[in-house]
Amino acid sequence: MPDNKPRELVLVGSGHTHIQVLKAFGEIPPPDCHLTVIVDTPIAIYSGMVPGFVAGQYRAEELQIDARPLAELAHAEVIVAKALSIDPEKKQIELEGHPPVPYDLASFNIGSTVIGLDLPGIREYSLPTRPIAGLVGQVDELIIRAGRHASGSPFRVVVVGGGAGGVELAFTLQSRLTQETSTNIDLTLVTNGPEILTGYPRSMIKRVYRNAKRRQITIVCQREVVAARADEVVFRNGETLASDALIWVAGPVSHPLFTESRLPVDHRGFVRVRSTLQFENHDDLFAVGDCATFIDYPDTPKAGVYAVREGPIITANLRAALQGQPLTKYKPQGDFLMLINLGGGTAIGSKWGFSFEGRWVMNWKDRIDRAFMRLFQIPPVA
Repeated sequence: MPDNKPRELVLVGSGHTHIQVLKAFGEIPPPDCHLTVIVDTPIAIYSGMVPGFVAGQYRAEELQIDARPLAELAHAEVIVAKALSIDPEKKQIELEGHPPVPYDLASFNIGSTVIGLDLPGIREYSLPTRPIAGLVGQVDELIIRAGRHASGSPFRVVVVGGGAGGVELAFTLQSRLTQETSTNIDLTLVTNGPEILTGYPRSMIKRVYRNAKRRQITIVCQREVVAARADEVVFRNGETLASDALIWVAGPVSHPLFTESRLPVDHRGFVRVRSTLQFENHDDLFAVGDCATFIDYPDTPKAGVYAVREGPIITANLRAALQGQPLTKYKPQGDFLMLINLGGGTAIGSKWGFSFEGRWVMNWKDRIDRAFMRLFQIPPVA
């Protein structure tokens, strides 16, 4: 007798890519498929608007996407639990506090965490940018603490990380602190690289430096932070830098899920995927967004724009894999629109090597972000 049991499709994580899958499956359900969504929290934070929240431009709820209504439209079962490991032999996903979930196909969109949290004092004395909900939940407390700081000395903020995230948080936090407190703010952006925004257009980097000078933001390069104490950070060369607040944006590293599962990973623990978004050596496992590294394009940045662009590809490939059809290959674009929020209603941008800045750039970024959110912020199904 033929086996009419529906195939088990499991989505782990509700990042920028999987929310597109859920919306598409809600509009056109895949045939003969039981869909399960596993999330450690049902509320996802849209990272593109977090700097705007830090700057005071958005309310917390404007950043949130609830995966449950999207899953409900897609007739998916939702399990709120942390994924611990993947067993490709048994074809099941081990969960914390929940029975294992079997799969015929599974896709992972679990993002990343931040490197260096195991360094002495970092977890205790820093505000890391991952988990991102933790950052959002503690920004207002930092603003209050700065406002209560003794007037006789500046409130010293150190932001560690010279990528786009570190730059945005340095500028937006400085803007918010100067607008909402009367405290003198001393903000320093630290990177262990030779300069900030490695790989970004030179004209954009120059604009950041010019704005930093105008805003009295200090940029320190070639300094590696190896520890933190209650009132200072410690560099590898033994020097220290005084700090009343430490923001940790030191770069992405993988969650331990893939390494714990003994799957093929890169040097940072991100799972290796082919251009079809399938794991290396595993046709029934897929990964998208920051948690994956392309075998053919290993230098692709961990940027949200790629996760968004992968949405239609993974949707089509999951449908095709369920029906035994050929899969589509994804090639990351070589150049994309980069927009960096500087706080105070201004932003800088870059495309094709050219850069630009002003309030109109921030307005443009705001329209793009709000349009994306309108697609996925839907009310619960009645």
